[in-house]
Amino acid sequence: MEPEAQCSSIKSKKNASLRCPNLATRGEFCAKHCKSRIPWTGKMITKVKHVPFTKRQKVAAEKIMKFWKIYGRRALRRRHGPTLFIPTLSNNDKDIYTFDPIATIPLAYHFSFVDEKQHIWTFDMRFLLQLLQYGKELVNPFSQERISENTIKRLQTISQNLRKHKVPIVYMDTDELSPEQIWNQKVLDVFLKLTSLGYGVNMLWFENMTIRLHQRFYRKLYDLWTIHLRLTPEEKEQIVPGHLGGRTPLFRCNPTIIESQMHELRWWRKQNLNLMNAFLSRGQDKTIQGCGALYVLTALAQTLPKIAEVYPWLV
Repeated sequence: MEPEAQCSSIKSKKNASLRCPNLATRGEFCAKHCKSRIPWTGKMITKVKHVPFTKRQKVAAEKIMKFWKIYGRRALRRRHGPTLFIPTLSNNDKDIYTFDPIATIPLAYHFSFVDEKQHIWTFDMRFLLQLLQYGKELVNPFSQERISENTIKRLQTISQNLRKHKVPIVYMDTDELSPEQIWNQKVLDVFLKLTSLGYGVNMLWFENMTIRLHQRFYRKLYDLWTIHLRLTPEEKEQIVPGHLGGRTPLFRCNPTIIESQMHELRWWRKQNLNLMNAFLSRGQDKTIQGCGALYVLTALAQTLPKIAEVYPWLV
């Protein structure tokens, strides 16, 4: 068979490196490939022969690795914190913003520090930078203790370095979040609002509440609002505008009625979070919102012993 009479197409997409062995009966192509017309280039896939390192190259590579282990890792650890390479040292095992394991935090955003009690905490630094927007003082959302000025300076130094290299220091809206992460952010927003009004509480205490505790919290807040505070209708409307509205009522049902309906934990969490958010956000100014925050905190203290220990004057 003459070379010029052979089909110019590849044999198939699966065997693109082989030329079609058929005769060229339709111009340069055979009857099988006259429509697809994918020309065979003649390039063959060949294996690259492995060239072993010389003894000198191996010694140089070992020196580079040794330098990295001693100085490179040490420099990164000093910049990003003690749990960068050993996440198990951290007191918290999940990122408070996404609720993913702290080991999934990108290296560029990893930030860990040791507090005054020698506890180690790990965060995505974008969350801490966002937290700074709520006030000059930065409070650890897990322990409710102030983060030291030296730690804040280190955080700001890293953020400046990221800006210098045009690395975004905010969460991108394009990130896809799971339903659990979206819920966690809603809880976080409410508790950050509570913190900004002067009443810091560990959000995990709310997350760990059982159905019975949620029922107790709902009843305590309901009794405060309707009985114990002795608020006039005008005062109630000022603290929570639209509290009797058809679309946005503050309390949808009497506690006794709502408890008899056998709702699941998920329903109770959503109900009470919306209730807290109404007290914290509907007021027209920060002073009024602070009153709402105090009512929420009082009900929480009467429900959870851990909060009562922090705010004993509310019990």
